[in-house]
Amino acid sequence: MTSLFTKAAFAVLIGLGSIATVPSMAAARDVGVRVEVRDGYYHHRPRSHAPRACTNREAVWRAASSGMRGAYVIGRSPNRVILEGKRGYRLDRMVVANRPGCPIIRR
Repeated sequence: MTSLFTKAAFAVLIGLGSIATVPSMAAARDVGVRVEVRDGYYHHRPRSHAPRACTNREAVWRAASSGMRGAYVIGRSPNRVILEGKRGYRLDRMVVANRPGCPIIRR
């Protein structure tokens, strides 16, 4: 007889527990997760890749930062950018790679 009451009490506890979770499950359907990243790009897509070449402006900046005055581009190829400018009192040439960051090949 005791086991019958134990089983009935256990069934009632399980039933009450399941009734308590029904409203929380129904409310969980309305909860959504929204993640926003605001980085300033509202109307334009951000660039998905890094620039693949050294621009003329970057090459001239690289030459100026290495001490060349009045540098300008005199030639380009797929692999290099040739610059000319003054270093001291004479004209000088400088070659940078046509890669991002414009690494110096030859001064």
